[in-house]
Amino acid sequence: MLASRQPTVASVRRDAWVEVDLGAIEYNVGIVRSWLKPETQMMAVVKADAYGHGAVGTSEILLASGADWLGVASVDEGGQLRAAGISTPILILSPAPAWAVTAALESDLQLTITAMSQVNDIAEAATKLQRIALVHVKIDTGMHRLGLLPSKVPELLDELSRHPQIKIKGLSSHLAKADDEECTNFQNTQFKQVLKLVEARGMRPDIVHLASSDATRLFSDTHHDMVRPGLILYGLESRTVSNLVKPALSVRGRINHMQDLQIGDSVGYNLTWTAERPTRIASIPIGYADGIDRRLSNNMDGLLQEQRVKQIGLISMDQMLFDITDVPQAQEGDVITLIGTDSKNASAGPGLHPHTLYLSTWANSIDTITYELACRLRARMPRIYTRHFVAPPRNTR
Repeated sequence: MLASRQPTVASVRRDAWVEVDLGAIEYNVGIVRSWLKPETQMMAVVKADAYGHGAVGTSEILLASGADWLGVASVDEGGQLRAAGISTPILILSPAPAWAVTAALESDLQLTITAMSQVNDIAEAATKLQRIALVHVKIDTGMHRLGLLPSKVPELLDELSRHPQIKIKGLSSHLAKADDEECTNFQNTQFKQVLKLVEARGMRPDIVHLASSDATRLFSDTHHDMVRPGLILYGLESRTVSNLVKPALSVRGRINHMQDLQIGDSVGYNLTWTAERPTRIASIPIGYADGIDRRLSNNMDGLLQEQRVKQIGLISMDQMLFDITDVPQAQEGDVITLIGTDSKNASAGPGLHPHTLYLSTWANSIDTITYELACRLRARMPRIYTRHFVAPPRNTR
C-alpha cells in the first residue's frame, strides 16, 4: 500500500474505508439532550449497524455522551453488543421470531410484543430459563405496520396478567410522519388514551416511549419517559444538510491507478463517458459492492486535494473512475473523498461547508433517503474511528 502524501487515516486491510468521527456523535447527543428534561431518558437507535456507522464502535460514545438505552432490530444485533461487553438496557424494536426468544433472553435483551400470538412463546422461554422476560408492548396508533390496535390492548393485558414470568417494562408506538404536527398529534392522542387504559388497570410500565428524531426535536409533548432518536445522532437528515447536528460519516479511497486519455477515448462498462479533452483519470477501489449506488454513475463528485473532481463512467463492482485532469500534482496513493470533508475542515460544525460532500446530495440525485445510503455502506469497507473537536452544542431546535 502506498503511503498518502495527505494527512489522513487509512486502513491496513484495504485502500477504501468509512471514517466515523466520534466527536461529531458526542456533539449530536449533546444537541438532542439539550431538548429534553433532565429526567427524560434517551434510547440511541443503533439498528442496521448504527445506520452503517458501526454499532459496536459507536455505542460506547453514545452511552458516554448521554444515551441511557440502545435500540436494535434483531436478536443478533443485540447479541453482538452484548458480546462486545455492553451491559446497558437493549430493546429489540421488532418482534423476535419464536425460535429466537430464548437466545434473546439469554442475552438479557428486552422484547417487543406486537401481537397476542407472541405471549406464549415468550412465557415458555422465560419459564424454561427461570427468568423474568421484560417486554415492551407496541401499539398501532396509525402507522399500521407493527403493533396492537388499541381495541386489542385489554385482551393482551388480561393474557399478560396470567403470566408472572413476563413483566411489562415499556409501552411504545411508532410515528408515521414525525415531522408533521397534525399527524403526530393524532397518534400521540391515541397513544395517551391507551396509556390511560393501562394505568387504570394498575399496570403502568416503567418506560413509555414514542418520539423518533424529528418528534424529539419538534414536539416535546411526545417525549413521555424516553425518546428514540436514530439518524440525527449520526448528524444526518433524510434529504437535507442539517444546521443543528454534524455528520459523523466520511467515505474515502486511495488512488490505485492513473492513466492518460486522448480526445475520443471512452471509459468503463458500456463506455458511457468519452473524453472531450486530453484527460488524466484515476481509479479508486470502491464500487457498488461497497454500497455505492450504481445510479450515481457520471453523477457525483469527489474531493482530491481540496478540489472537486468528477466521477466518470459506470461505477463497477470494485472500482470507480475520476477525471483528475485539473489536479496535475496528484499521484497514486492520494486520497479521494466521496462523502465528508478534507482534513483541514475536519472540525467544521453543522451546516453547509466548502470542500465538503454530503450524503444528502446522493440521496436527492437518485430519489432516495440518507437512511438507505448510509445503511448500504456496511458491505465491505472497514470502519476507522476518529475524534475531532467540535465546539460544545448550544440549546437549540
